[in-house]
Amino acid sequence: MLRLWLDYDDLARIRITPGLSPIAQTVLSAQALRATGPEPVPGAWRARTRAKLTGPSRLLLDLVPPGRWLPDFLTPYTRVPGLDSELDTVASTPVRRIRAELERSHGARSPASWLPRLVSGDGETMRALVRGLRDFHRIALADVWPELSAHLRAEAAGLAGTMAGSGVGGLLGGMHPAVRWTPPVLEIETLRDGDVRLQGRGLAIMPSPFVAGPRVLIGGDSPATVVLPASRTFSGTSDAALPRVFGRTRAAALRSVADGELTTGALAARLGVSAASASQHVSALRGAGLISSERRGKTVHHALTPLGERLLLRGESPPSGPGGQPCGPSG
Repeated sequence: MLRLWLDYDDLARIRITPGLSPIAQTVLSAQALRATGPEPVPGAWRARTRAKLTGPSRLLLDLVPPGRWLPDFLTPYTRVPGLDSELDTVASTPVRRIRAELERSHGARSPASWLPRLVSGDGETMRALVRGLRDFHRIALADVWPELSAHLRAEAAGLAGTMAGSGVGGLLGGMHPAVRWTPPVLEIETLRDGDVRLQGRGLAIMPSPFVAGPRVLIGGDSPATVVLPASRTFSGTSDAALPRVFGRTRAAALRSVADGELTTGALAARLGVSAASASQHVSALRGAGLISSERRGKTVHHALTPLGERLLLRGESPPSGPGGQPCGPSG
């Protein structure tokens, strides 16, 4: 049993995140791949990912033994989540922290011959691990990341609705049967035990389809993160129909916006097209009600609408654009 002690500052800093930390979802998915109990993810995803794993990407599996808590240095908290920034944070982890966390997660066992080099501070071994993390994300999640993003945003919206309707107490007390709220203590039946006083660091609540029960990620002075099992089933497959209906570029534009708000210029850079071309794709998607746009100073920011989220989440047929025509294909 893990007990999180929350003071008034922590309660004021509770936030619900859509779970768009690429590194956290990558590490959780790696442990799900090794799970021997109930499988929280579809068998097709597991089989496809296992078949594609390479030597470097398998390094991560050595650090996430099933049924044990994760070394927290693998899931760093960053103010602006992104794979590159998160990997930079992993690479800069002090050796003493790596050693302490691996001792707690693995005990005296050394299941992989390369781990002693990691805990001794060998730079090349750390660089190999970072490459392995990046490779695992590419193999396991990159193709389904837009759909996963929409899935997690829908989960987060449900949690936010609970907090809006029932308050913080209703949210904390009703998150999961394995979570109990007895102010000022949040008790969580999870893989680690003990008492942690947050002391104003705050608490983040993040859904994930890769856990079968609540998990807690704790790192340094960062907010603690409670990871909850997603209530909706994640297919673990990308929607290959979108490019056939929208065209490859327009489908890629929709999926890019699903990753987070983008300006027209940033979208053009992401797609490798001109700003004028990106603007045309944006206009078509906005006309179909799939994205919304907001001008902020000299730039226009685009975000996914609930309809766009449902399209990515469920693979629904695209709506008609102006005049009853589909908003694609193009590109």
